[in-house]
Amino acid sequence: MRPWVIGLFLLSLVGVVLILIGGTALVAIGVGCMGIAAVGAVSLGFFIVGRSEDDARAEEEAARTPRPDSPEGGDGRLTSRRPPRSRGDT
Repeated sequence: MRPWVIGLFLLSLVGVVLILIGGTALVAIGVGCMGIAAVGAVSLGFFIVGRSEDDARAEEEAARTPRPDSPEGGDGRLTSRRPPRSRGDT
């Protein structure tokens, strides 16, 4: 991840330098470099968020699956069952 951040920073730095040097073509190339760096930064942000959501989902799934050391696949605690609700038709 760090190489991507460094690469995007260097690309934007090159864009700034090209804009400061001047000239029509160099300014256009500099603005293009900065635009690419900006799009890359936003994409990288979405990638990081998506990866963290995938990790959280995998942890949830691992916590939800039964452990093989318990006899019934649960955590060994008893669960209570509620009787069906009365609908008032007595």
